[in-house]
Amino acid sequence: MRAINLDELCKELEAHRGKRVVLTFHTIGDRDAVGSAVALSSYFADATVFTPDFITNNARRMLAYVGYADRIKTQFPEGTELVIVLDANNTFALGRLGGKLVPSLAEIIFIDHHAPHKEMTLDAYAFNDETYNSTASIVYEVLKKLGQRVDKSIAMLLLNGIIADSADMQNSSPLTFRQVAELLEIANTSFSFFSEYFHEAIPAGNRYQAIKDVTSANVEIVGSYVLVYGKATEHANVVADAALRLEADAAVFWSVSSTEASVSARLRAPLDKKLSLHLGAIMEDIGVLIGGTGGGHACAAGAYGTKKESAQIAGEETVRRIKEYLRKGR
Repeated sequence: MRAINLDELCKELEAHRGKRVVLTFHTIGDRDAVGSAVALSSYFADATVFTPDFITNNARRMLAYVGYADRIKTQFPEGTELVIVLDANNTFALGRLGGKLVPSLAEIIFIDHHAPHKEMTLDAYAFNDETYNSTASIVYEVLKKLGQRVDKSIAMLLLNGIIADSADMQNSSPLTFRQVAELLEIANTSFSFFSEYFHEAIPAGNRYQAIKDVTSANVEIVGSYVLVYGKATEHANVVADAALRLEADAAVFWSVSSTEASVSARLRAPLDKKLSLHLGAIMEDIGVLIGGTGGGHACAAGAYGTKKESAQIAGEETVRRIKEYLRKGR
C-alpha cells in the first residue's frame, strides 16, 4: 500500500477521468460511504457505484430524497480500469468484494478518514487522513480541487456524510464547519432541517429500545470518567451514541443479529487526545475475536464478525482495554 497526499490523489483521479471507474465502499454502506461514492462518481465520464452487499435504510432514504435511488449497482462491470474504495481502509471491510480486488488488473485507490490499517499489504494507493471528520469531507475537498461543480443534489449527499459522521458536531474541525456552511448554502437548506431529518430517520421503536438498553446497562466511574456498557437489543452503535448524549465519557455495546455479531465503542472528544486512546486501533483486534474485522475513528469505532457466540467476550474485552486508559487518565 502506497500512501499518497491530496495533490497526488487528485492527479490520479484526473488521469482516470475518461476511463471505466468503479466506486465502492464498505459492507452495509452508510450515508458517508454511499454519499461520498455517488458524489465522487459525478467527476467521471464512465463511473459505476457498486455495493459489496447492501446499503442502510438511511442511505437509501438519502438517495431517494435527491432522486438518485437507482445509482447503486450490484453487478461489478467488466473491463474496470480503476476501483476507488471509499470509507474503508482494508479489503476485509469489503466483504465478498475484497477477495476480487487482490487478483484485479485495475488500479485501486482507497480514500478514507480513518487511520491506515496495520495489516494492509495490497498493491494500491491510499489516502488516509483523520483530520477530516468524514470521507464526504475529503470528497468535497477533492471535487473543489478538481474544479468539479457541486450542485444541490451532490451538496445534499455530502452534507449527509459530513453531518452523520460528526457525532453531533463534536467530531469536527474548523474545516468541517466551513464545509457545512458552504454546502448548506449550495443546497439551499438549513442545519435545523438536517437535525430533524436525522431524528426522523430512526423509527420511534428503535429510539425507544435504545433508551431501554441504555437505562439497563452497566454504569461505572473509572478514574474520573463515566463508562457505560452492555448488550444492545439490536443496533449497538445507536445505543452507544445515545449513552454519550446522556453525558457518558465512554460507551461500549455489543449486539447479535441473525447474521453477525457487532461491537461499537464511543469516546467523548477530546478524550482520545488526553488519554492517547484510539478506539479504531482497539477494534482492529476486537474484530478478530468475532471472526471478522474492525476499525474506525479515535472516538468512534466498531467491529463486525460471524462468530455470534463471541459477542459478549469481545464486548467485555473492549471494556477491559478502555478501562486501562481511563484509570491512567485520572
